[in-house]
Amino acid sequence: MQNTIRILSEKDLEEVSNIFTNVFSSNPWNEPWSFQTSYKRLLDISKTPGYIGIGYFNSNNQMIGFLVGNEEQWADSKNFYINEICVLNNIQQNGVGTSLLKYLGNILTQRKVDAAYLSTERGEGKPELFFRKNGFVTNGSRILMTMNVS
Repeated sequence: MQNTIRILSEKDLEEVSNIFTNVFSSNPWNEPWSFQTSYKRLLDISKTPGYIGIGYFNSNNQMIGFLVGNEEQWADSKNFYINEICVLNNIQQNGVGTSLLKYLGNILTQRKVDAAYLSTERGEGKPELFFRKNGFVTNGSRILMTMNVS
């Protein structure tokens, strides 16, 4: 059996949540994710219209990475927002993330989606370099803004 990439089903959500919790609650992120909060976030994403989830499975059929996001209609085009892309820490830098993005690209081409976009951290050793290597560029006409509400 070899590695496979496939569309995620609802039954994969627990495994996706485990990977998300494992990756983002450890270095370098050290964020306070629990299985419950990860599951809630990923369930919310999966229930959004235009959802696409993709999983990367090793030769033992264990998920080692995933990508989730949503197709969105714009005035004259369709775009895809990548909410999360996540690969187990001990597997990173082995082409899994790149394979997930290529698989997504094929799906988006079939669906006549014009562009994919995401939000990530800047700087050396950060995901920004991975995304640049995979063809993403900083959009000079857009900025990310936040507002604290509490």
